[in-house]
Amino acid sequence: MHRFIRPALLGSLSSIAAFGAGGGNVTAKGHRFMAEVAATPQEQQKGLMYRKSLDKDRCMIFVYGDDGAHGIWMKNCLISLDVVWVAADGKVAETAENVPPCSPLRGDDCPTYGGTVDARHFIEFAAGTIKRIGLKKGDRLGWDLKLDDGTPMIGGAAMPKEKPTGRSRRKSA
Repeated sequence: MHRFIRPALLGSLSSIAAFGAGGGNVTAKGHRFMAEVAATPQEQQKGLMYRKSLDKDRCMIFVYGDDGAHGIWMKNCLISLDVVWVAADGKVAETAENVPPCSPLRGDDCPTYGGTVDARHFIEFAAGTIKRIGLKKGDRLGWDLKLDDGTPMIGGAAMPKEKPTGRSRRKSA
C-alpha cells in the first residue's frame, strides 16, 4: 500500500521544495488565494515554469524591494496566466489577461508582457481569474506572507479575518 502513496507524496514534496518554506495568502476582491512566493532572483527566474496547471485558488507573488518596470516572459511556461502588477500599498497598477505560454520552438525569443508602469510586485493567477473576480486597475490587494527565511511580509490592503471553520460552543448558564 505504501508504494502507491510514496510517488505522489514525493512529487508533492518536490514541488514545495522548489520554493522553500515561503508562502502565505493574497486577497483580492474578497477572494483568498494560497500564494507561493518568488523572492530570490532564482525563484523569480523559474516562476511557474513547467507547471501543467494552477488551481483557481492559488497564485504566485513575485516580491521586490523596489518599484520598477517588472515585465514578464512566459519561457518554458505550459499554461496561460493572468498577471496583476501592484504598488507597495497593494493598488493594482496594471493587468494582463490570458497571457499565453511561449512555444519552446521560439527558444529565448519570447515576448514580454506588462511592466509598462512602475510597480513593487506582481502576482500570477490562473487564466480567467481577473474576469472571474472582477479585478481592475485601482483595486487593492493584500498579502500575508512568510519568506523562505521566516521573515513575515504583510502589505497592501488589510487582510480580511478568516471565518471560523468549526461550530462555536456556548456555555449553558
